[in-house]
Amino acid sequence: MIKTTENRYKGITVDYSSLPDTTEEFEKEINQLIKSLNGKKLLWIKVPIEKSEFIPILTNFDFEFHHCDDKNLMLVKKLVPVATIPTVRNYTVGVGAIVRDGDNLLVIKDRFSKGYKLPGGHIDNNETIKEAMKREVYEETGIKVEFESIVNLGHFTKGQFEESNLYIVCTAKALSKEITIHDSSEIVEAKWIEIEEFLNSPDTNNYNKSVVKAAINNKELKLTDQPVRLRVSGGEVFY
Repeated sequence: MIKTTENRYKGITVDYSSLPDTTEEFEKEINQLIKSLNGKKLLWIKVPIEKSEFIPILTNFDFEFHHCDDKNLMLVKKLVPVATIPTVRNYTVGVGAIVRDGDNLLVIKDRFSKGYKLPGGHIDNNETIKEAMKREVYEETGIKVEFESIVNLGHFTKGQFEESNLYIVCTAKALSKEITIHDSSEIVEAKWIEIEEFLNSPDTNNYNKSVVKAAINNKELKLTDQPVRLRVSGGEVFY
């Protein structure tokens, strides 16, 4: 039997671990559940990929897609016409690093870009900004770094896969100097370059130039990690 929980917004969420094994059972039980939910606003159900045959049944009951990850799809159904569904949007989040050694800057060149740029990449699931920054710099250059501050936030509405991309640029302190590329499938070169050479190169994109200039000229404008007690685990706060 399908089990549910109620939230404070008069929404009902199906416990996906209680989903039946067959499509026949599922269609019967979800139909009964919908008819029993008087006075509720939204019905939410997460369908794991191994039960994807349930999705056409739900769309026949006027469920809509809401959000997904690589193994699950969340669907929602309005139980009353005026119910408001929280907006969700797919987007990617990336992090880049400004790592300096005196007048030199740590840069990489990948297989997709003409000039040099800052090391960085996507933040993985359940990974903090600081963890992602350290990992990406190490994978692309072999340099171990220590997070210092956030100096820039970029938002690109037409990013990868035509979805929004949020990009966070940090400054970091180098804990080593020897270059060793670990991600050779994507990175073709990593090196220390003079900052002025980087800024004056016609092959350096304007975004990279701007954030490096800002980090150099506006040293007081930065966000640092703060020890704030949060209600949820794994959070980060910068101000």
